[in-house]
Amino acid sequence: MTQSSREALISTIIDRELGMFLAVRNRDGVSLCQERPESFRIMREITHGVLSEAFLASYLCDLEQAGNNGRNLMTEKYALMEGLIPPLSDAPSIREIVRAESEWRKEVATQFPRSVQPDGHESFCRYLGSELQTYSARTLAAYAECVEEAHREHRNLVRERYELLMRKLGYESLAKCEAVLQAGRQHGATGAADA
Repeated sequence: MTQSSREALISTIIDRELGMFLAVRNRDGVSLCQERPESFRIMREITHGVLSEAFLASYLCDLEQAGNNGRNLMTEKYALMEGLIPPLSDAPSIREIVRAESEWRKEVATQFPRSVQPDGHESFCRYLGSELQTYSARTLAAYAECVEEAHREHRNLVRERYELLMRKLGYESLAKCEAVLQAGRQHGATGAADA
């Protein structure tokens, strides 16, 4: 698959996800996130950008089938996160994936604490675990393979996502963002001391 066809596949996935996301009915009306579809697009692009073509193709099938069956996977994910519906799956691979990504996130937050908030860990795990429950068995297996391959290659998928995000935000890298934030903090501290 060429880079352009991969980007087109990711774009198609995000279009379908965004349609579902915008259709989610919140108890308090339209959420702030729903008013910022471009932010949603960026976050989903970095989420999918590090995953395999096998995963992407399978997940697109899930989205298409869900749409044909009148299911909104985004509604289900957020309902799971809030404990409004019972779990959709107790597949052991969900716990394994969450555990692996959790360890990766802790590693990144330890290395880059200004760029990656260490205290967001619990919500990260709840979000990921809820999303994984909305996947078909085939898609979940493809995701698990992405995690296993990353382990074999000594890669950190969470770091790769943050590297993508930082480039989208105009930073050269995650390390560069951390250095800028560190310098800003030092400058702020110096300024406060001088005042």
